[in-house]
Amino acid sequence: MAEESAQERTEEPTAERLRKAREEGQFPQSQEVPSAMMIVALLVGLGLSAGMLMDWFIDVTRKGLTIASVSHDFANVLTSAGTSALVISLPLLIMAAAVSVLSSIAVAGLYYSPKAIELKLSRLNPGRGLKEMFSMKSGAQIITALAKIVVLTVLAYHYTVAKMGDYLALRYASPRHCAGQMAVMAMGLLSRVAVAMAIIAAIEYLYQRRSYLKRLRMSRQDIKQERKQYELSPEIKGRIRSIQMAMARRRMLRDVPAADVVIANPTHVAIALKYDARRMQAPVVLARGADLMCQKIKEIARAHDVPVVEKPELARALYAAVDVGQIVPEHLFVAVAEILAMIYRMKKMRKGLLK
Repeated sequence: MAEESAQERTEEPTAERLRKAREEGQFPQSQEVPSAMMIVALLVGLGLSAGMLMDWFIDVTRKGLTIASVSHDFANVLTSAGTSALVISLPLLIMAAAVSVLSSIAVAGLYYSPKAIELKLSRLNPGRGLKEMFSMKSGAQIITALAKIVVLTVLAYHYTVAKMGDYLALRYASPRHCAGQMAVMAMGLLSRVAVAMAIIAAIEYLYQRRSYLKRLRMSRQDIKQERKQYELSPEIKGRIRSIQMAMARRRMLRDVPAADVVIANPTHVAIALKYDARRMQAPVVLARGADLMCQKIKEIARAHDVPVVEKPELARALYAAVDVGQIVPEHLFVAVAEILAMIYRMKKMRKGLLK
């Protein structure tokens, strides 16, 4: 059954599946990337402080030989040299540790997962421990460790053999020159080790990433179930649409008092229009409705002294051609303009009579 389940999981994990995996403490982990970055950091630090380290080494050697020749107190010599070495190497070690931590965060991200630190009795199961010991993951880790040992051993051997002549020539050199050449050779070996470690880390990270995504693969049924879990049912969607339409109707009816005219046929449709020559290129529809909504628009218009003009053909044409917020189309503009002109004349006449 487990094999069939694994074979059914052919789909890449969804964003929700990845999020849940992170909550459970599952990340694409890599042991080699932090190690490689730590070696690179040490290499950079040693390169930047090579001159200072050389002066320190010569100074410590000179002092040690002087003290040893005078007092023969070798314990004091070793203690002094060890303390000095710790002080001068501490910044390098801190930098390497910081780079290692940051590279781990870069690989897996920075997440807090309470579930990952919960005490689970299943983790104490000896059978599960033996199973994990002989799993593909453990096998990959062993192969990576062996490959790293072989590569680094071969690399160190070839480099040492290639530099053997230079080593032998140092017996004729001064102590300062000898120390300098040894440092150069050590940096050369360390740089090659860093490159090899970086290549191994890249390969190991790609493998871990691929294995991580493979473990989280989903079946088509899983994806359907997830979508069903987060998608709304048709009933809820219909309810939301109804609420949205009701809100839109309420907003539309609030705009009717600002209209210049309502064009309607006796019972079926009504369209509220507004036109401001200073701000609008053409009349704009503030509200439109049919049947009960038509009656509601006309009631609000009459209650706020907005003229209602019954033009059945024009009302039907406007209702079919424009929606709320749209302007009157060009082929209906002349007919609408005549009605607006009539309304404006009536308003002027009314003002004149009132005066």
